[in-house]
Amino acid sequence: MKLSYQWLCEYVDVRDISPEALADKLTSAGLEVEAVTPRNQGVRGVVVGQVLTCEPHPNADRLKVCTVDAGVGEALTIVCGAPNVRAGQKVPTALPGATLPGGRSIGKVKLRGVESNGMLCSAQEIGLEVKLLPKEQTEGLFLLPDDAPVGADVVTLLHLDDVVLEIGLTPNRSDCLSMRGLAYEVGALYDRPVRFPSPAEPAASGASPVRVTLETERCPRYDAQVITGLTPKPSPLWMQMRLLAMGVRPINLMVDVTNYVMLEWGQPLHAFDFGQVRGGHIVVRQARPGERLVTLDGQERELKEDTIVIADPERAIGIAGVMGGENSEVSAATRQVVIESAAFDAASVRRTGQRLGLRSEAQQRFEKGIDPVAIRAALLRAAELLCELGGGRREGGVVSVVRGQPSQPHTVAFSPARCNRLLGTDISAETMRGVFRRLGFTVEESSPDLWRIEVPTRRPDITLEADLAEEVARLVGYEAIPSTLPFGATTAGVRTPSQRLRKRTREVLTGMGMTEVFTYALTHPGSLDALRVGPDAPYRQMISLRMPMSEERSVLRTHLLPSLAQVAQYNLARDVAGGRVFEIARVYLPARLPLDEQPSERTQWAGLWFGVTEADVWNRPRAYDFYDAKGVVEGWLGAFGWLDQAEFRPASAPWLHPGRSAEVWLDGERIGSFGELHPETAAAFELDVAVYAEFDLDLLVPRLSDRWLVTPLPRHPASRRDLAVVVGRDVPADALLAAAREAAREGGENLLEDIRVFDVYTGSGVPEGMKSVAIRLTCRAQDRTLTDDEVDALVGRVLAAWTARFAAVLRG
Repeated sequence: MKLSYQWLCEYVDVRDISPEALADKLTSAGLEVEAVTPRNQGVRGVVVGQVLTCEPHPNADRLKVCTVDAGVGEALTIVCGAPNVRAGQKVPTALPGATLPGGRSIGKVKLRGVESNGMLCSAQEIGLEVKLLPKEQTEGLFLLPDDAPVGADVVTLLHLDDVVLEIGLTPNRSDCLSMRGLAYEVGALYDRPVRFPSPAEPAASGASPVRVTLETERCPRYDAQVITGLTPKPSPLWMQMRLLAMGVRPINLMVDVTNYVMLEWGQPLHAFDFGQVRGGHIVVRQARPGERLVTLDGQERELKEDTIVIADPERAIGIAGVMGGENSEVSAATRQVVIESAAFDAASVRRTGQRLGLRSEAQQRFEKGIDPVAIRAALLRAAELLCELGGGRREGGVVSVVRGQPSQPHTVAFSPARCNRLLGTDISAETMRGVFRRLGFTVEESSPDLWRIEVPTRRPDITLEADLAEEVARLVGYEAIPSTLPFGATTAGVRTPSQRLRKRTREVLTGMGMTEVFTYALTHPGSLDALRVGPDAPYRQMISLRMPMSEERSVLRTHLLPSLAQVAQYNLARDVAGGRVFEIARVYLPARLPLDEQPSERTQWAGLWFGVTEADVWNRPRAYDFYDAKGVVEGWLGAFGWLDQAEFRPASAPWLHPGRSAEVWLDGERIGSFGELHPETAAAFELDVAVYAEFDLDLLVPRLSDRWLVTPLPRHPASRRDLAVVVGRDVPADALLAAAREAAREGGENLLEDIRVFDVYTGSGVPEGMKSVAIRLTCRAQDRTLTDDEVDALVGRVLAAWTARFAAVLRG
């Protein structure tokens, strides 16, 4: 919101306060002033000059020699190159010695042999906002009105001695979107009277020719006034300059008056050519299916049934609160207008503006809320100005149609003692009473500590006692609130077990070459289709948002794979060969739908290996496979000391390949799974081959230990034995390893340091239905070098266990 300092001074006398000091005061009170900009950018010595004669230059085709009366006693000869210069015009004239924006000095010069005693100026040369001016005022000289006094200082005439404050308003302060609201705010801050005149209600002058019908509940009030006998012409210079200072483009008197009153009162108005309102009947209704309207910007727009339209009995003539229609636009031929002042549903106006891609000053005010008191007052003020400046007259009185009860000032209970407790202050009741008086609030004291504050309708942001306490703080001054230090017992901050688990998981996974990603917790309801889960699966129970921004982000996710698959798709589409990514995030699993209790929010880490590995000196690129994921999972389990207790079993998840996947169990509890994606799942995600892993971290928090198991460096050598046994193809290699560990512990002293599979073979030399599994045993004692007999005894127990459980046969 822009604020003209000179315009403000008409309502509140702050001429003794500099614009900079006013800006500081407003900012300290919560209305942040983002810029203080003088309109005069360096203009001095420029006056109103009248062109008396205009003759061609004797030595230049594009120059004119003008004699100009600048009010200095004698006519000046000035050479001008502007294409629109004519005799009789009044234009800004820079006298010798004048300065223009940018430090440009004007003196006497000779142009093609003719002495020029000054300069005739364009709008840009005197620092006006060219982008807001009509085109004809930007192509050549800036033409002044015929009644501009010759010799008058242009700085004063064009209000260039004004200063504009640009205020960044918070959404709740809709009252400050007008000079009226800002005047009340400044008056309250400085405790000065506000002289804001209210227009008088005219005497009844017969029946109005316009009729208004409300057919929608989204328009609680609609006022209309017909003005006839208007003369199309530009608005007066003072009004144009005020509009420019406030960032509004002057157009013509009828439009400028509605914009001026909107800035003055904060109430948007619209002028319709009454001759184009068929039947003289205005109908406010919802748009009809398939209805279309060409708006004032020349664009044809399709209207939705959610849109409020202003119509006559035959067609729409405007989009309520957003933009008027071209079919009822005020033109040069307009002599009779009907002025609209109304209240429209804020949410509906906002939705319509967003859908149509339109944004206007009027729409902004309707969205944030208007003062119902200003609806009629602004209409009366606009009619007053049109009659005074445009030669019009009122035809009939104001037609006002109201749905429901008119808005009234509301009352808020207030306790001075509670206010002091909220603010941490000791402000007296008398001071608080003075604050409310300055704000224009009425105080009724039921008891010394229970007041009832009547808040005027222009302040819709005041609804709670805390709002009143904030007003007290703002006007007394935040600097009056004493500074206090927090007190109480201090404790050292530590991470919770869950935080430590997530942090360590992140460190381990990134240390193993994976990249952490962050994806949306919101997803599309169909994102699970690729996972091959049934319609009754728990994963399908997805929590919907009440008002989603888009269908793509309309439900809370129950699985992390679709999110990581999107990351893979994004990278592969941009020529990234492959990658290893992981995310630590939550999934949301409701007990039932619709929700009647908090859903289960499970923290998981999930990883995805996609594409091919990076090439290096020794290795060619290859597709990621099951063992890439297995290595990372084992490394992660080992970092927490869980690898020896982990049990790997075949996985049955429908999104994983049935023969290339595994589940991980700890002490009989499933903690996660990993494996190659099922071909159908991979194809649905447009991935050739990918490997996925997911683990439930919440299950592992109770297993987290603060103690570290440290093994001393070995002082004695290890003994290794490689064994190859033939077993049935359905015997898991992990079962052989578990049986070997159990057999090693049966000897009393556990000498088995490590055991791992290094080869699995099927083919020639191995019976049908059998496989050869080669396993390396590493044996070591901490206090001695093992003898062959000790190692052979351990190997014998292991072979005996394999033979007894799996009918294993040692290969020769």
